[in-house]
Amino acid sequence: MYRRDIGTRTLGVHPTVAVAVNDKPDREILDACMQDGAHVVELRIDQFAVYEPAYVVDVCKRFEGLPRLATIRASAEGGNWSRPDAERVALYRAVLPHAEAVDCELGAACCGQVVTEARKAGVLSIASYHHFSLCPSLQKLQGLADRSMDIGADVVKIAAHCATPEEMRRLARFTLDQADRGVIVIGMGSWATASRIFFPALGSLLTYTFLGIPTAPGQLNCEDTIHYLSALYPEESGQS
Repeated sequence: MYRRDIGTRTLGVHPTVAVAVNDKPDREILDACMQDGAHVVELRIDQFAVYEPAYVVDVCKRFEGLPRLATIRASAEGGNWSRPDAERVALYRAVLPHAEAVDCELGAACCGQVVTEARKAGVLSIASYHHFSLCPSLQKLQGLADRSMDIGADVVKIAAHCATPEEMRRLARFTLDQADRGVIVIGMGSWATASRIFFPALGSLLTYTFLGIPTAPGQLNCEDTIHYLSALYPEESGQS
């Protein structure tokens, strides 16, 4: 049975907004974002100033009570983490009691272990794939979804370059085909921004925004993301 919740937030009923942050924002800032219409805090641990487990756990605890997604993104897929996987697994293990979901790249050697430990801890797991210069074929995308199922991940996340209408349609088709499986699909590039607003209607379980500095090409800031979603999905306006 795949999980479809991040803490108190059930995925797939309405569009869900994840706000990516580093270790700088105060709790009051995130509380205001949640009140305005965001739902999940993505803790980009790879962007923290310090990777020492006790420090990272203290930051996670700062947002206790909010749905928290812990991500330690490797440099190979757009993050800041460049240390050995053994250190990354240890850090995920330290934060599992203080997060409601975790994200690890599907191509990482440690992804299967992170997914297994998340499942044991009762935490939703996302196996992710990022490509900043091309949009994979439908066959490749299907293979990634199958691989995420093989390792037991609850959700597969695909973030791929999207430079043409055809590539946008390809990602949309994949989202529709895999909606029952549990997917997050995001375009990055000149045709990317619309995917962050419209793909939730096709079945994409999360859309991402940011405070401070964008974490991916084509991201809208938190205010604009919530504005557009509230306008297009009015039943979601003001809910958290």
